[in-house]
Amino acid sequence: MGYNAFRRRRGMQYQIPKPAASWELIVETTGINQAFVVNIAAGTSVDITIDWDDGNAPVTYNTTGAKTCTYATAGTYYPKISGSIVGGNIRLGNSAATRGRLKAVGVICGITGLVKFESTFYACTSLTSVPADLFRYSNTLGDRAFYSAFWGCTGLASIPAGLFKYNTAVGDYGFNGTFNGCTGLTSLPTDLFKYNTLVANYGFKDTFYGCTGLTSVPEGLFRYNTAVGEGGFSLTFYGCNDLTLNAWIFYASGEEATRFASPVPVQNFNGCFRLSGAFGGIKGTAPALWDCTFNGTPTSSLCYYNHTADTVDNFASIPAGWK
Repeated sequence: MGYNAFRRRRGMQYQIPKPAASWELIVETTGINQAFVVNIAAGTSVDITIDWDDGNAPVTYNTTGAKTCTYATAGTYYPKISGSIVGGNIRLGNSAATRGRLKAVGVICGITGLVKFESTFYACTSLTSVPADLFRYSNTLGDRAFYSAFWGCTGLASIPAGLFKYNTAVGDYGFNGTFNGCTGLTSLPTDLFKYNTLVANYGFKDTFYGCTGLTSVPEGLFRYNTAVGEGGFSLTFYGCNDLTLNAWIFYASGEEATRFASPVPVQNFNGCFRLSGAFGGIKGTAPALWDCTFNGTPTSSLCYYNHTADTVDNFASIPAGWK
């Protein structure tokens, strides 16, 4: 089967081949003279080439900022990005219209010097899935690596297992708001953050904020993230009103005395599981964080705000300071 066979459109399904020498996108326009934008949002020593797949020669850019291609006719296009940059960050689209034209993305490769994917797929509402190896070759990411990366991707239906497996240097603000507003998500893969052990201050703040379709969360999701500190778990699942909690999101049974003890930083769970209204019929078990040994005094306010005996079976055990 040839290269093009992997990337042809089948109904509403889009496929992208395995890693090549560039980062390939799939963009769909529905009328004449519709634009798509690649925003080189940050970086120096810019040497980025984009083959827009518009019938013209690839264009090399040496400055940051929004780079635009206007497609003359309606159709499906396969732009490719390659090159190098120092301290780089690329965002796709710059308006509701241009972001909505992104249909699929291939594995990010062929670009050196990207240090973060801050808001890279921000509000790309037509993106329904991403490849498991999307970030595999981006293994030098640090602070703010995935800050708001998929914010508002309402069409994203699932997260591949191992999506962040190779991004072991992610630090402060690493997953802050990453999936904020991804209302199409219903579950999370096991070990999603297992290898991101350096995630630190504000690392999981707002990560799944407003994910109203989320119904389950795996055991041990944050078990290995022992460097998380200031603001780290604030509002993480705020407004996930259909989420069934389980007791072992942060630690395994028997680890209550050690999981958050020194030298683990002081913790912040402000509004972590806060509901945005009164709900019932989704009974789970709240993690008994109040029974854990902590280094310092954790921020616990509103962690289980709006929960009731109808949402968690151990509601009566939750101290007032955690409600």
